[in-house]
Amino acid sequence: MFKFRYHKNSYLRWGITAFLTVAAILALYDILFGEHRIAGYLGVLGTIVTPVVYGGAIAYLLAPIVDFLERTVLSPWARSGQECRKQKAWVRVLSVLLTLAIVLGAVALLLFFLISDVASSIVQLSQNIALYVQIVQEWLQGMDGGWTLPPEIMDKIETLYAQAMNAFNEMSTIGLSEIVAALFGGVMGVIGFLGNLVVGIVIAAYMMGMKETLAAQGKKIICAVFERPYVERIMDAVHYADKVFGGFIRGNIVVSVLIGVICFIALQIMGIPYAPLLGVLLGVTNMIPFFGPFLGAIPSAILIFLIDPIKCLEFIIFILILQQLDGNILTPKILGDSTGLASLWVIISVLVGGGLFGPIGMLLGCPAFALLYALIRLGVNKGLEKRKLPVPTDVYREEGVPKGEPEETDLL
Repeated sequence: MFKFRYHKNSYLRWGITAFLTVAAILALYDILFGEHRIAGYLGVLGTIVTPVVYGGAIAYLLAPIVDFLERTVLSPWARSGQECRKQKAWVRVLSVLLTLAIVLGAVALLLFFLISDVASSIVQLSQNIALYVQIVQEWLQGMDGGWTLPPEIMDKIETLYAQAMNAFNEMSTIGLSEIVAALFGGVMGVIGFLGNLVVGIVIAAYMMGMKETLAAQGKKIICAVFERPYVERIMDAVHYADKVFGGFIRGNIVVSVLIGVICFIALQIMGIPYAPLLGVLLGVTNMIPFFGPFLGAIPSAILIFLIDPIKCLEFIIFILILQQLDGNILTPKILGDSTGLASLWVIISVLVGGGLFGPIGMLLGCPAFALLYALIRLGVNKGLEKRKLPVPTDVYREEGVPKGEPEETDLL
């Protein structure tokens, strides 16, 4: 446990301990037996602070671009010293504005080239969905006369097909009022998201402008609450978390954008249908470690197979080549070893994160698990060093318990 600075004031310490204990008991009672009012309050609070969360995420992702502009393009005016305070102020403002202009311009340009093609692909897919359903239905019916799959697999396929057909029929029988209500809800959701995003961009601009001040204030609070040894540990953990999360998320975004653009261009050249839509799908799903390429490639291959089996084979060959390019060149060059996790832990982190928090958990599960893994490893190594036992894992591959240097307590 951390040793707080107010330890000399026992009344304050016990008062805060009692308050936190009672609050935890009340919260647990509300979660298990109450009316879940705390969840409702947290939901309202989450809605209020959503623009701040957007702003913090945007500022965190774009802060390296601001630093890069100040170190390179604006370096002649970004000199240090008290006499250059006014110069540094306008340099920071200009670097933030340039960063936002570059990023928003790149996003707008990408949407300009893709949104019309993606929209047309979606419209074409919706128009042909009935034809694809008929093809699958005829394929399933034709399997009765010839070679068939095992009964268990056939039952599972027929069950999934029946569920899909029921969902499709329910969607086709929706009344006009339900359609209008759904469209209105969707439009309001999009408007709310865009409003929060605009406010978040404004907040991000202020955060990037005063990022050193915010970091110094956070460090000041930590130093005011904790003792010096714990402050150093906390700061080391914060720096490591920044390295893992920042390196992974930023690098993953860059790799995914490159993969999406490469897929779009290559599929267009190959003449594969729905190339813009598939490029966006493969680029977005590529952000998920390990499982992402499969989540994007499998439904894409099935869709292409229903249209042209030969094109589907070409698509599969292209995806295999692209994955080799991604795994051996793009990801090592851009991401490097940002998480330091073995493949087994990557798979477990994605499965657990996805099961608990959905797609966001699949994306953030890997860096979060990497941070937890590093903290556990640090604690284990500290314990081994305290007991004067060897730290390298290879030593423990041998049979028996490794013997360390005798401690002072062993000599008494």
